[in-house]
This record gives sequence, C-alpha cells and structure tokens, in this order.
Amino acid sequence: MVASRKRLAPRGARLALRDDIAPGGFRPEIQGLRGLAVAFVVIFHIWPAALPGGYVGVDIFFVISGFLITGLLTRMVLSDSGISLVGFYTRRVRRLLPAAIVALFVTLAGTLLFVSDAWWEETAKQVIASALYVQNWRLAEQAVDYLGAEDAPSPVQHFWSLSIEEQFYIVWPVLMIAALWWARRRGHSPVQILTFVLGAILAGSLAASVALTRSDPAWAYFVTHTRVWELALGGLLALTLDRFQANGRVRATMAAAGMLAALASAMLFSRSTDFPGFKALLPTLGAALIIAAGSVRIGRFRGLDIAVLRYVGDRSYSIYLWHWPLIIFYAAQRGAIDLADGLLLIVATLVVSELSYRFVEEPYRHSRTSPAWRPLIDGTVAVGLCVAVAGGLVHAIDRQPIDTSLIGTPNYPGPAALLANAVVPEGVEPLPPLSKIGSDVPVIYGMKCHQEQKGTDATGCPLGDPAGTRTIVMMGDSHAAQWVPAIDKIAKDRKWKLVSFTKAACPVTRLTILDDGKPYEQCALWREKVLAEIAKLKPDFVFTSQSNYASVAQDAMIEGLRSVWSELTSQGVRVVAIRNTPFSLFDPRNCLGTDPGKCINPRNEVERENIYALAARSVPGVSVVDMNDALCGKESCPAVVGNIVVLRDNHHLTATYALALAPYLAKAAGL
Repeated sequence: MVASRKRLAPRGARLALRDDIAPGGFRPEIQGLRGLAVAFVVIFHIWPAALPGGYVGVDIFFVISGFLITGLLTRMVLSDSGISLVGFYTRRVRRLLPAAIVALFVTLAGTLLFVSDAWWEETAKQVIASALYVQNWRLAEQAVDYLGAEDAPSPVQHFWSLSIEEQFYIVWPVLMIAALWWARRRGHSPVQILTFVLGAILAGSLAASVALTRSDPAWAYFVTHTRVWELALGGLLALTLDRFQANGRVRATMAAAGMLAALASAMLFSRSTDFPGFKALLPTLGAALIIAAGSVRIGRFRGLDIAVLRYVGDRSYSIYLWHWPLIIFYAAQRGAIDLADGLLLIVATLVVSELSYRFVEEPYRHSRTSPAWRPLIDGTVAVGLCVAVAGGLVHAIDRQPIDTSLIGTPNYPGPAALLANAVVPEGVEPLPPLSKIGSDVPVIYGMKCHQEQKGTDATGCPLGDPAGTRTIVMMGDSHAAQWVPAIDKIAKDRKWKLVSFTKAACPVTRLTILDDGKPYEQCALWREKVLAEIAKLKPDFVFTSQSNYASVAQDAMIEGLRSVWSELTSQGVRVVAIRNTPFSLFDPRNCLGTDPGKCINPRNEVERENIYALAARSVPGVSVVDMNDALCGKESCPAVVGNIVVLRDNHHLTATYALALAPYLAKAAGL
C-alpha cells in the first residue's frame, strides 16, 4: 500500500534537512559510532567485569536508528511521491530480515547440537518471539515470572532490542503519515508537527521509563514504552539538525563530550545500575552529541572516522546477530570464558559476521525484485517458516509425556534407592525426560492460583478429594509449593481435601522481608489474608515450608515463625513443618545435558540449617519433618536419585520426585 502519492507538505512550507542525512548520504562517524556501540555490547557479553556498563551500546544503537529512519522518512516526504509504506517496509525487509532469519534457523539448529535438551523448548519459544519481533515482551514477562527468573539466557535473548526497533519501524511511519495529513489540512509546517509528535513521545516514554525503573526495573528494561524515547531522541535530532550551525571548535567539543559520556556510561554503569530510567540519558545524549557534531577531528585524533571502527560499523548488524549465540554455545560446552576463550569468540564472531554480511546481508539488501512488494511476501513466508519449525519443536516436546506411573517400578525406585537400598539399574533414561525438567512443576502453577510477587489474593487451589471429610492446608512460598504433588497424593489416598495457599518468595514467617531492596508489602498482606482463610476452613493439618532467606536475621525469622504457628495451633490445628531442601551448586538442566556423572553436590555445602527445628522447640502442636535423607546420601546430593531427577533448577524439586516422596512424607508426618 502506498500511503500517499502526493506531497503532503503544503506549498511554500519549509522542509529542508541537512545534507548529511540524505538517503544514501554516508556518515563515516555514524558507522564508527555503530562500531563502538557493538564493541561495547560484545565486550560486555564476553567479559562483563571488563566493561560492566557495555550494555549501553544498545541505547546508542537506538539513537542512531531513530536518527537515520526519521531522516529517511522525512526525505521521502520531500519527494514527489511522498511516503510509500510498501517502499519503506520493503527496504526494511531487505535490510534486516534475511540475516535475522538465517541467524534464527542456525541458532535453533545449534541449540539442538550444543545446548542441553532442558533448554530446547524455551529456546524454540523465544525463536518464535524473535521471528515475530516481540522478544522484548516475552523477556519482560519472564523477568517478573518467578518460575522463569532463574532461567539461563537463551541464544536469541539479544533479539529483544531488535524487536523494539522493528516495532518502532512499524508504528512511526504510520504516525508520520497521520501527522503530515494533519499538517496539510491545517496548513502547519510538517517539521513542526513531526517535532511536536516526537517530542510528546519522548517526554511520555522517558517519564514512563523513570517511573517504571523505580517500581519494576526488570520489566522496565525490556518493554517498548520505556525505550522508545531513545529512538525519538534520534528522530528529533534528524528533524532539527538543519537548524544547528556551529564552528569546528564547538563541534569538536561536542564530539569529545559525547565520546566521554558514552565511555563513562560503559565503564561506570553495571548490572546493579537502575536502568534505563534517567541514567540512560548519559549514553543517549552522548550519542546525540556525536551525531550532531558530524565528522570532526580533535588534533591528530580522527574521532570515530577510523577504518577499524567503520569496518566493524558496516558489519555491526551481523556482529550483533551472531556474537550472542556463539557465546551461549561455547559456554554450554566449555563453561566459564577466560581471556583466551574470549579472544577466540571475538575472532569467530568476526569471521561468521563477515560471511553473513557478504553472502546474506548485502546481496539481499541491494537486490531488486519485481513487483516491488515481492520482498514483503517473501519475508512473510520466511517468518512463517521459522515460526512453524520452532513451533513444531515446541509441540513435539509438549507431547513428550512424563509417565509418573513408572515411579516405584524396578527401573525407577527413586528415593527408595536412598531409604531402602533399592537396586538402581544402569542405562535407564531419567524421569522426567531432560527436555521436560524445567516444566515439571506442580499443577498449582497451571491452575493460576499460585500467587506471583505482585499478587495479594488469598486464592486457594482445591486439590485432593473434593468430597473429603478432613482438610489439609499447604501454606508457604515456592519451597512449600514444591511439596504439593506429594501432599496432593497423600490427600487423595486418604480421601481428604487439600487447599494450597502459596506465593512466590513469600515465607510463612510473620515479618516484612525485602524484595529488590524494598519492603515486600504484598507478602505481608497475602500472609494475613491466608491466615484469615485458614481460620474459616478449620483444617485438621497445615503443612508449611519455606526457603531460608539468608538476608533475614535468624532470630527474627524464628520469632516470626513462632508467631504464625502459635496462631494456628491455638485454633486446634496441627502444624507439620517440612525442613527446607538442599540447593544445588549447579543447574541440573545444564549439568545433566553435558556430563551427568559430575552432577553431584557435597551435602555439607548445600544443606541449610534447620531453622524449623529451632523455631518449633517452644510451640506445642508443631512437628518438624526432615526429608533430606530422601534427597541426599550421607556425603553427597546427586542430581538423579533412583533414576528420577531430583531438582528442576538450583533449588526446587521436580514435581515427579516430589510425587515419589509421598509415602515417605506421609510416614514421617505420622499420617
């Protein structure tokens, strides 16, 4: 579709831009800035300690992209044919999509070859999100999803920034057409209208970024509306640069200040910096100063207009696409990356990027097809094929069953291997399958009654036997939720009701804990609501468990537990407190996929103190159950016991192993 075949600017309206943003106009310092930005990102990803704020390279890219795309679109306005959406999107498809789709296909294949089966499903889902350019929203959801918060980075995680740019490319031309139509109707200057629109976008997005970075930094880092102001900043620069006139000395000062700002943010920022928010102004304004200054020299220093930076800048898109999957695949096979490993990865990135640039990116970018809209059709087919292949992998993994009927059979003795010296046959594939470990979670997560960190509703999951005459309640955080499969089995066997009240990172103990340095008020509200619901239910038993929360003083934790337990026992409820389970020094999803024989933890290093036993000493009616001997031998805690995988991540039981523990838990609790 061509939005307008006529010029949208009214006659006599001044719409002139500086020559250096003309289509095809070469800006060597911008190519150099691209090279610097991608170098920041690559160094940060390989050696994060060497350049702790190197992630700001992405923000510099956003400013450059906003500047160039707005300049391109505005030049289209000046042409006789106006803005052609088909022409613009065809150009974007040729420029971006071929290399991206090839990278996604190769990354998906590399995942199957080099990465543990446990990550296949999630990587395939992220490939789909990346192909559809919504990866930033998927990562934002995962950043606040307790189940996914500790997942290893995927080899396509870096597509989040490309997704934001593509969303900008889709929306901004349409907004420009609407703004220019309004300008023509009202006789206003198109530049003034566009400047106003971009200014409003910048102000609103920056305000959202500052506010959300304070309240929810994990979400703020990825979502579009906290980042689009950076693209708008580049766009405003493109619209107003023609009004800027300065001599060489001023421009040199601007370039030096911009470089200093970019380097300072890359060196002084870190993972702990509240970002983006207002702190993102430092690298973005630095990038804007460099662009506004143009090609300048400072004495003998040629600034960014040097061959090596321009070479990297020319290939910055391919470098950005390929460096991250290479890092992930290498780390999956070799572990930590040292200096020599990093240098090897940089060489590999440059080689692969050169091949991608020469044989994929450039040929498609400069190809000419007839009709003009053909690349849009080809691009849609390519995206659809990528989604279909990745979706097929997800479907295949989803259909792979976890046959819990095998628990307790000769091939899968599970905890009986530790508690009853059961024989464990060799050569048996563990249960659950490696590809299903991460998703082997209690049913309450699928039922949506496990409260995430923002929730405060005392929503109970009805389990067990709905017609049961006796009632069990399960209460606690995710370390309590991990026991639900076992307690549900116990309840069903005895024809009892079970109601589960669990909330992410929220201990039973009555005290206010911190979440990202701020009081976790939702936890305190939820706990009191749940206690009120328990009083109404009048259960026979309340099972409880929780993580140890090392940041909380032990005495305060114990007193908080006693406060809650005393309230429950005073109502005639018997409390069964399950000792916290050992954690793991490694993620079993990685270890079991590479070297299963080494997936063993020293018990004395991973078993926490039994604070439940300390707290229960002065509270009659509370019994403490210690199940750790069903998870660990005398000296070690293996990742697989009796051919059943124990942990689904560093510190949560698989639902399958929890189910296998049901008879042993019932016996220990005296049920």
